[in-house]
Amino acid sequence: MRYAFIWMLACMATPIAQATPETAPSPLTLQQVIGRVLERNPQLAIHDFERQAAAARTRQAEQSTPYELRMELANLAGSGAYQGIDRLESTLSLIRLLETRELRASRRDLAQQHTLLLRNEQDSQRLDLLAHATEQFIHVVVDQHKLRIAEDHLTLVRHTHEIVSQRVKAGRSHIAEQRRLEMALARAEIELEHAEHELNTSRLKLAAFWGESQPDFGSATADLVALPSLPPFAQLETLLTDNPDLVRFASEERIAQARVKLAQARRAAPMELSGGLRYFNDVNDAALTASISIPLGAGSRARPEIDEMQALSAREPLRFEQRRLALRAGLYELYQEALHARTAFEALHHRIIPAAQLAAEDYETGYQSGRFSLLELNEAQGALLDARREAVLAAANYHRLSIEIERLTGAALRTGEPS
Repeated sequence: MRYAFIWMLACMATPIAQATPETAPSPLTLQQVIGRVLERNPQLAIHDFERQAAAARTRQAEQSTPYELRMELANLAGSGAYQGIDRLESTLSLIRLLETRELRASRRDLAQQHTLLLRNEQDSQRLDLLAHATEQFIHVVVDQHKLRIAEDHLTLVRHTHEIVSQRVKAGRSHIAEQRRLEMALARAEIELEHAEHELNTSRLKLAAFWGESQPDFGSATADLVALPSLPPFAQLETLLTDNPDLVRFASEERIAQARVKLAQARRAAPMELSGGLRYFNDVNDAALTASISIPLGAGSRARPEIDEMQALSAREPLRFEQRRLALRAGLYELYQEALHARTAFEALHHRIIPAAQLAAEDYETGYQSGRFSLLELNEAQGALLDARREAVLAAANYHRLSIEIERLTGAALRTGEPS
């Protein structure tokens, strides 16, 4: 398995205290999400049956050709001297098609390569599923942050409403400002309700990854603002050989080679060997029979198939290289976007948000003293809330991009507990 980044994010998870631990659901960490998905996801249960079917196909390919029992009647119900069954000849034969060891081994190797390809595809599907579950986990964490920001926004609007109401009572502000704050208060309440709905939906979608129709967990716990560093791009590029798509291409190349060997093995057509017992009814005697059948022209008939399989095999390295170049370009794009997301988050977290916080406090003090208008205060408060939202989205975007980078590079995913 892969995604070392998922492990790092899981290690950053920190529990959130619950007010009523005896009744509230337990908080959920990313490690628990991975464990639940691997244990309960319905899609992964299908893989067991697919592997069983592949094993059965391999056993079938390993089987030798079957024996055939044949009964032949001659001189039956003829005319003249051959009327009736007086001169009946009956032959009981045991027949088997003798194929070469090379043909049987090639057929078995092809089935085994298909089994390996199936495993690679299942690994890729498992990784995709874990990546989607991790992204949904991040979505829940982001929605929790958005809910807190919406709650803070509502608290801030209520606080500002109290200040404006006091100024209106004192005759220092017009009643229109209070009415304007009442509209802002209603909008903040709507925003909070929307954030609650968004969080409930994302929680339900996360629970669906392990087959639950309703969330059975409390808060999703992870330190969203802790951004693990990415290794240099040159180092990530060397890991592309573990990409699931490239591993699948390598398996398909081996399958193409196995098909070439199977086609070549068919140049030596299998012989049919027969032996049995013939009974002569007219003289009441019996005799042994034996025959051998050798197809002619098998080599020339196999030539077109060999040419086809060789051509298909020769294209696989080119397809591999084409896919590798496309993955490298995609990796570079993701890497640059991740670096930008990190830069944006650090600027927001360390510079913009602190400055916006101080500005909002200054504007509130200035509004109370009559130096600034309500519009200027609202703009300062809105700038602070927007910066907090942008920081959350930038951090979440960095995590999502890092997950996608891990998916492309095929880095190992460790799901155990930290030592």
